[in-house]
Amino acid sequence: MPTLPPELQQIADEIADADRRADAISAGATDEQFHWHPGATGWSIGQCLDHLAVINAIYLKALASGIDQARSRGWRRQGPSVPGFFGAMFARSMEPPVKRRLSAPTGTQPSPDRDRETILRAYHAAHDEFRRILAECADLDTNRATFQNPFIRIARVKVSSGLRVIPAHDRRHLWQAEQVCRAQGFPKSEV
Repeated sequence: MPTLPPELQQIADEIADADRRADAISAGATDEQFHWHPGATGWSIGQCLDHLAVINAIYLKALASGIDQARSRGWRRQGPSVPGFFGAMFARSMEPPVKRRLSAPTGTQPSPDRDRETILRAYHAAHDEFRRILAECADLDTNRATFQNPFIRIARVKVSSGLRVIPAHDRRHLWQAEQVCRAQGFPKSEV
């Protein structure tokens, strides 16, 4: 991976931290715990990670189109990658602790029956793709390039803003997965 500008390296570090957290949460859970969910509508650890794998893949495909646009138009880096006002506000709204529950966009709900290995493989694959995209941004004007939000079709998002949404959204659902472990009725580990 090429040397990244400091603000992009910070994002890469956040994704690496999310990988470590997901692995730690998963490694510390039995299969029963990994798939247990609190209440009728609560998600399990596995469902939190599965949702992230699915939504990240969709979002990254859209984000890549903005990067392709910047490259084809020759929009070279002019300065640090800085999110727009609304993009920064949206990314901050994703941060834990969760204050407002949102419905997962259509097509991003977790599968109730995907196994742990499949979920973790897809989760890490999405992060690998994110790192590849981030490396492509090192010399591009991410402040000028935009892409169509795949979930709110009328909205265009600055690439610089989109790069911050994925780590923030990951933190939101990793926090949620950690809360599952503290929920009443969470299965005890067998010793």
